Amino acid sequence: MHRFSRSVLPLAMLLVASAALAQRSQLELQVVDMNDAELGPVNVTVFAPTGEIVVQEATRKNGRLRIRLAPAEAPYRLLLQKEGYPDRELEVEILDGGRDRSLRAQLWDEETARKQQAVDAFNEGIGKIQAGDAAGALPLFEQAVEIDPTIAAAHRTIAAILHNLGRLDDALEPASRYVEMEPIPPDFATMFFDIFAAAGDPRAEDAKQLAIEAGMGAELAPGIFSQGVQAVRAGDDEGAIELFREAASLNPRLHQAYRNIGTIYFNDGQYDEALVELDRTLEIDPRNQEALRMKYFSFASLGRLDDSIEAGKAWIEVNPTAGRQVQFQAEQLFDQEAFGNAKLYDQSLIAWDDNHPRAHFRLGVIYRRSADSGPARVHLTKYLESAPDDEDAEDLARAHYELGILAVNASNTDAAREHLSKSLELDPEGEFADVARAALEGL
Repeated sequence: MHRFSRSVLPLAMLLVASAALAQRSQLELQVVDMNDAELGPVNVTVFAPTGEIVVQEATRKNGRLRIRLAPAEAPYRLLLQKEGYPDRELEVEILDGGRDRSLRAQLWDEETARKQQAVDAFNEGIGKIQAGDAAGALPLFEQAVEIDPTIAAAHRTIAAILHNLGRLDDALEPASRYVEMEPIPPDFATMFFDIFAAAGDPRAEDAKQLAIEAGMGAELAPGIFSQGVQAVRAGDDEGAIELFREAASLNPRLHQAYRNIGTIYFNDGQYDEALVELDRTLEIDPRNQEALRMKYFSFASLGRLDDSIEAGKAWIEVNPTAGRQVQFQAEQLFDQEAFGNAKLYDQSLIAWDDNHPRAHFRLGVIYRRSADSGPARVHLTKYLESAPDDEDAEDLARAHYELGILAVNASNTDAAREHLSKSLELDPEGEFADVARAALEGL
């Protein structure tokens, strides 16, 4: 009996062991390099879901290793290690009742892994751009080129983001790095033009020609317009006019280019030339306040009263405060005794509003100074009628004085006495008081 039982015991233990093995799944692992070539030996450490090491072996030279693992609810973690290659971690699920399975794992060398990090950062940046987060994408593209400076598309994308943010100075370096590696794509020609032009880089001309050839002249126009603005700031009016004309030729609807040319001519006193450009501006943008303002003052400076009045009406329709600007100019010129232009501005004011007291006052004085007594009397009388209680007592006194002298010259004693007396009553110590007294004594 003893001998029989001793021979049965090992058999029973063998059956138990076989049952345990039957519950496990076989994992066929193969490790390859970046070119899918067999790579081995590779050290493999398998961690159970609970964290303990359950396998620690090396693959054969062909990179293959068979591992038997028990089913688990959570994934196993595999750590692959080989000298000269970055460690790689993988997860694998072994489910209850699962079949045997195979796993192909790739190890990259240090250089390839580094470049892959750059590609991953680039791709993540693209995802942020597609989600509308260009600002968040920028550091990812910068990370990509820091890891791998040869990714031309990343340099171009950095330049594009900075360009869209208006940071043209910062965009110059990535744009330059890109064109060192790749030709400028036609779709990006206007962007490269803007960046290079802002820096005064001669490569701007190549980008410009490429954009024109690609039929993107209208998109190019704003950048050339900006160059014109820079030329104005640098005091190069001739160069600015040339650039503004080029911008307008590329985009004939760019009314700002015509207006800026008109402004240069206007400020230089070339009013006829200014009017040509201002009319071009107003053909496109009829309510352009600045163009209407300069058109009025150009006609006024040329002494074209009727044209200035009509231009002023259009200006006032767009800007009801325009008359105040004309009033200010008239006052300045009158005080400087530049009576010619002051007279024209006041005539405009009266054409727009016949009850404009200040304009009547100035015109009355101007006509009186030129010995044109008829218009002088009319305007001074209208001034007194429209502003009998003017707060400026000196002007009231001046108007009565001028009317008194006109009456003296016309031998109208009663009117002379009335106005001269009123003048002295309002301003007994004024500039014309002594003359008024002498005139009264002579009546």
